[in-house]
Amino acid sequence: MEILFLSDLHLSPERPDKLRMFQRLLQGPARRANAVFLLGDLFEQFWVGNDDRTPPAAEVLAEMKACAAAGPACHILRGNRDLLLDAGFESATGWRLLPDRIVIEIFGRRTLLMHGDLLCTRDRGYQVYRRCMESPRVRGLYLSLPYLLRTLLSHGLRPLMRSSLTRKLPEIIDVDPVTTRREMDSAGVSDLIHGHTHRPGTHKLELARGTGSRTVLGDWYRAGEILVCTPEKWRLVAIAAYLGETGAT
Repeated sequence: MEILFLSDLHLSPERPDKLRMFQRLLQGPARRANAVFLLGDLFEQFWVGNDDRTPPAAEVLAEMKACAAAGPACHILRGNRDLLLDAGFESATGWRLLPDRIVIEIFGRRTLLMHGDLLCTRDRGYQVYRRCMESPRVRGLYLSLPYLLRTLLSHGLRPLMRSSLTRKLPEIIDVDPVTTRREMDSAGVSDLIHGHTHRPGTHKLELARGTGSRTVLGDWYRAGEILVCTPEKWRLVAIAAYLGETGAT
């Protein structure tokens, strides 16, 4: 019995090895898992809508659909690069689109799932951008634009975001401890799983209900840690090592 959590894949043709790993995961161990949760940032490029044809979207969505059809409960929530995911994505892949905050039970442990960007409240510039993209008027206007223009605008955000990140202090783009405790206390949980910060690891923190645990998933630019949960334990393991353990070919 396993539940798998992954985030920040940033899949692109420039990293074919990571594409193959995702394919191996979906064709092998993911199909044998009880459930799979992808906590945002599936692609390197910003998702421009349900007509997005940016490679490798077509092949990845086809693999996701085949995996969901094979039996496991597959879920995805939005990251900062896929804020425009909606019910159309669910229809195309069979993966259930989750709200930005959701509490689930992992073998008896109530756990809060988030992408992680909403925890980085010290990054005020990003939070303004996020609220703008959440506006129904802005979303509607953007999605009404011709596909080519949407692609040019969204893909142009990538270098701008990279440039912005280089000018920000590390603590600005990490989660805010006060916000994190408030989210966990409000949800009534002792465990939180998220991605976004690209700083994999498990961190203890003091909550109103006692000591809590925050597990951060790794990005697939590097080792690409995946969280594997069983009734006995939770463990962060590099995707390549996990595929080797499971014999995925």
